[in-house]
Amino acid sequence: MKKLYWVPLLTFLLLIGCGPQSNREQSANTSSKAPIEIKVVLVTMFEIGEDQGDKPGEFQLWKAGQKLDTCLPFDTSFHDICLNQETGVLGIVTGMGISRATAAIMALGLDPRFDLTQAYWLVAGIAGVDPADASIGSAAWATYLVDGDLAHEIDAREIPKEWNSGYFPLFANHPVKLGETAKTGELSKNGEVFKLNEDLVNWAYNLTKDTPLNDYPAMQTLRNQYTQQPNAQKPPFVLKGDQMSASTFWHGDMLNQWANDWTYYWTQGKGNFVMSGMEDSGAFQAMTYLHNAKKADKNRFLVLRTASNYATPPADMTAAQNLANESGEEGFVGMRSALESAYLVGSKVVDTIVANWDTVKSTLPYESNKIKTSIGQTVPKQLVIPLLTEVKAQNRDITRAELIASLELQGHVEGGYFKQTSKANHREKINTDNGPRTTMTSIYYLLTADSPIGHFHMNQSDIMHFFHKGDPITYYLIDTAGNLTTTVLGPDPRKGHKMQMMVKGGTWKASKIPTDQEYGYGLIGEAVSPGFEYADMQLGKTDKLIRLFPQHKLLINQLSR
Repeated sequence: MKKLYWVPLLTFLLLIGCGPQSNREQSANTSSKAPIEIKVVLVTMFEIGEDQGDKPGEFQLWKAGQKLDTCLPFDTSFHDICLNQETGVLGIVTGMGISRATAAIMALGLDPRFDLTQAYWLVAGIAGVDPADASIGSAAWATYLVDGDLAHEIDAREIPKEWNSGYFPLFANHPVKLGETAKTGELSKNGEVFKLNEDLVNWAYNLTKDTPLNDYPAMQTLRNQYTQQPNAQKPPFVLKGDQMSASTFWHGDMLNQWANDWTYYWTQGKGNFVMSGMEDSGAFQAMTYLHNAKKADKNRFLVLRTASNYATPPADMTAAQNLANESGEEGFVGMRSALESAYLVGSKVVDTIVANWDTVKSTLPYESNKIKTSIGQTVPKQLVIPLLTEVKAQNRDITRAELIASLELQGHVEGGYFKQTSKANHREKINTDNGPRTTMTSIYYLLTADSPIGHFHMNQSDIMHFFHKGDPITYYLIDTAGNLTTTVLGPDPRKGHKMQMMVKGGTWKASKIPTDQEYGYGLIGEAVSPGFEYADMQLGKTDKLIRLFPQHKLLINQLSR
């Protein structure tokens, strides 16, 4: 994972964490028991502060969304282990860099408290993206992990004039030439390249390729500057693309070309550089040793990297200027979307594995349409095991991922997800202070455990809210006089929940759901009159709102940007 700078507040997660005392108790309770069977290991690399309630890193959404509420000390690594004892999902934070990731994977694999022999492993982290291949916020499943550190180097000021770089493979005597590839006998002799289980990668990609990812206005503005790269201008999407691991945070067109050439060289022209991170070659090196020791299965290892920033600057900017911008107060423009994409895409794989554990424990998902008998014959799957489904449908409610996909929701600028469902174009428009407007529009609006806050904003129109499904949603309304009203929309009037609510135009509104409740989401409908237009909406800036309503400073800090 790349070196981090200050990033904007992604979301406000309210989960009860595991304190030191509870960790010690849990450790004592598990030390004398049989190893805990783990179904999925989630591997993240960093957390900015705490595991909940502050600026999030790679771990927070996973801890909240997968309910990793049991935390155990992990003294041989960077961060405590947290797991969901009911689902068998375990999460770790390795710490940044190849050395920490390698050590953490090895330490976990040798930990006697856990049975990891049939576990699936998912590395989910942010990265820089080649704008020739994808846009910020996009998510890429890697087949090849290429190490960018194992090399010779001569200072660029001392290289021969005909060389394009002073950086070249170990035991070579010149830089990689265009179209040149490593000889077969030299592949990964020293850990320069690893190939993951391509069938499992393809299965994960096919399962998740249509996952809707969150997009935000600032990302759109940046994308538009990459006028020479069509893929960089697309909204976030899921793809397959290979990953370069290097401890140096590099940036710029020339190094991006080096990464492409280096990947081409070590994969013998089969790989395509898409994402740049740090840790993955080291993590998988540890997996190969654990596999040899029969402690883990390297064929069940997946790497998902999501783009927080571009690896090259826009056409009208130097690499130094762009890196300075990313190092500033605003940080990576795609950080929020990248963290969310890692969870939205990765959780689909995790949930599928957990839901179908009876099948995929002994049979890899892509093999589940058939199994081999002990004498090597092939038997149709349906004669032996039930069909593999994304989520078992018996006796369960619709998940937030299914809601997002089924209702075709997309990320909303204020937080959460939405889709406009109607617009009264069949009626004459009405005049407003901002111009003609339709009489009414309506939307679905969804808050989830991974995007639990609708940040303070104000609409000029009146809005009627209708509760549909899920966990209760708390609304905070501040009128022009500074009076605060709190209302809970929810399913149970016996508990004081409202099932409908009117918010008058000119009211500052914010909303949030708890992240540890039954559903993990809250779904409402909104009818807006006069009809909604973005020109009639104002997003609340934290400093401005505090100047207007200093008496609500604490709440505003929590629910605004």
